[in-house]
Amino acid sequence: MKFTSLGAALLCLALFPAAALCGEYCSAPLAAAQAGGFTLGLSTAVPEEKAFRLLEAGSSARLAQLRLLLEPFSAEEEALLKKAALLPPYLVTRVKFDKLRSILSGGALLSPELAFASGAIKEKPFTPAIEASLFGGHGCVFASYGPYTGRLRYGDVVFRLDHMKLAGRSWGSFSSGWHFLRNSRGLPVEKLEEVSPDDIAAFTGTVFAGRDLPAVYPLMIISFLRARPEEERRALAAGLLSAPDGPSFYAIVDDKRLGYMEVKINSSVPLDLAAALEVPPGLLAEALSWPEAAAYKDRIR
Repeated sequence: MKFTSLGAALLCLALFPAAALCGEYCSAPLAAAQAGGFTLGLSTAVPEEKAFRLLEAGSSARLAQLRLLLEPFSAEEEALLKKAALLPPYLVTRVKFDKLRSILSGGALLSPELAFASGAIKEKPFTPAIEASLFGGHGCVFASYGPYTGRLRYGDVVFRLDHMKLAGRSWGSFSSGWHFLRNSRGLPVEKLEEVSPDDIAAFTGTVFAGRDLPAVYPLMIISFLRARPEEERRALAAGLLSAPDGPSFYAIVDDKRLGYMEVKINSSVPLDLAAALEVPPGLLAEALSWPEAAAYKDRIR
C-alpha cells in the first residue's frame, strides 16, 4: 500500500478510531504556536499547506538572528565555516532489519501513524507520545543529520537520504523533542502525556526548515566550541580542520558533542529518494533474495 500525506489522519481515524496514533500532521503544533503567538485571535488550526511556509519564514529569521549573535568570527572559526560548507552533514534514517521487507513492499518509509494504519507495525512506536503533543511526532519520519553512521540504536539498516531532494518538506531541531523537554525545560518527561503552549513555543525556537540546515549546522558547531575551555577548544578546532573527509569530520563533532540535529519529514519518504540502502553484510544475500527488493537492487548494498 502506497501512502502520501494527503488524507493520512482520516485514514488512521477510519481504521483505528480509538488509536492514540491518530494525530496531527508533522509540525502542526508548531504552526499553531506561531499563529497563536500573534495574540490577534488568529485560528491556530493552520492548514497543512500553509504550515511549512510558515515554518520556513520563521526559520529564515532565526538563521539571521543566530548568525548575528555569533558574529564576528575569528580566523579559526572562518576556516571551520568554510570547511563545513564543503562537507555537508549526512541525512540518515536507520531501521531494524525485521522491518525492511515491509518497507520495501510499501515503497516508502512511513511515519509511525501511517505505519500503524497500514498494519506495518503493531507494537508501540519508538516515538514517545509526548512528542506527538510537542510537534505532531507520530506524523513524522525521523532522520539524523550529522554523523555518517546516523544513530545506531535505531536499527542495523541504513537509509541514506538526499537532503536536497527533501529540503522542501523537512525541518530539523537541535535535539529530539524528548531531550529538549527534559534538558532545556526541566520537565519530568516520563510522566507527561501533553505539553503546554509555552513548551511548544520554546521548542519552535530551536527549529529550522530543511533548506536552512546546511547553514545552521556550522554555526551550531561554532557555538558549542565557544563554550569549551580555551585549550580544549583549540584542540577540537585543530582536529576538525585536519579531518580528511566528511565521515571523520562529523565523527569528531558527534563524539565530542559539538552538535547534532534531528530531522523530521512529514508523513512518508518514497524509497526513490533514498540514495542507498545499507544492510549488515551477513544479511545482504537474504535481503536481495526478496521479490520486494527487485526494484531497489541497484541501491541495496
